[in-house]
Amino acid sequence: MIFCNLGSGSKGNSTYVQGSGPALLIDQGFSVKNLLLRMETVGLNANKVGAVFLTHEHSDHLRGVGIFARRFHVPVFITATTYEAISPALLKNVEVQHFTAGDELLFHDLKVKAFHIPHDAADPVAVIVSGNDKRIGIITDVGAEIQLLHQHLKDLDLLFLESNHDMEMLDNGPYPLHLIKRIKSRVGHLSNEQAKALFEQLSLNGKLRHLILGHLSEKNNDPKIVKKLFKKTIQKITPKVQLSIALQNKAGSLIEL
Repeated sequence: MIFCNLGSGSKGNSTYVQGSGPALLIDQGFSVKNLLLRMETVGLNANKVGAVFLTHEHSDHLRGVGIFARRFHVPVFITATTYEAISPALLKNVEVQHFTAGDELLFHDLKVKAFHIPHDAADPVAVIVSGNDKRIGIITDVGAEIQLLHQHLKDLDLLFLESNHDMEMLDNGPYPLHLIKRIKSRVGHLSNEQAKALFEQLSLNGKLRHLILGHLSEKNNDPKIVKKLFKKTIQKITPKVQLSIALQNKAGSLIEL
């Protein structure tokens, strides 16, 4: 399997996953021009994308999905509740495939398991993509580390996990109080410490090899803080794991599993 995060943060999100057949884009929050430039830098071809899978309706995850789907003639997988929460014009003349949280979808040689997570969206989901005995977990925009996450995140080869904010930076940063409360709430975003606690509690079973931390706030977090926090934890409990940070302004490395 191939994994590549094409950018992660409040200005846009998209992740490329591929087995031996057509690829999936998990979310598409960039302009098509921007997305294609990002893909080009890591040697990916948009013509190999066979579908887009949307996790929720916030603009940083779906801003460019309709244009991409129409240009490349691919379907969009979305829950019915999320579909009702977006403008009908966004997916006009696009093939829409509905799914329900809890479903396991078969997409060529890939299986996509969607499960509900707490976030301030209509019907937000995280996903596990599996194929060829490999499992990838993609979990961002989640407001609380809940027991359900532990159940789904077992036996992963790669985990893409939100590590949105440093608590001290958030409390002393530029955001107004109502926004700080929203971010901290159970339907907001995971802090660095919450993400670390979730990572520590996972039943890793010695299989996990890649941890990519994403959706870092540009105002309330710092990649250096995140790396320092997680490197210490990884060295202590699972030193074989390779750590990387997904950035907002460029695609990450292409990872082959």
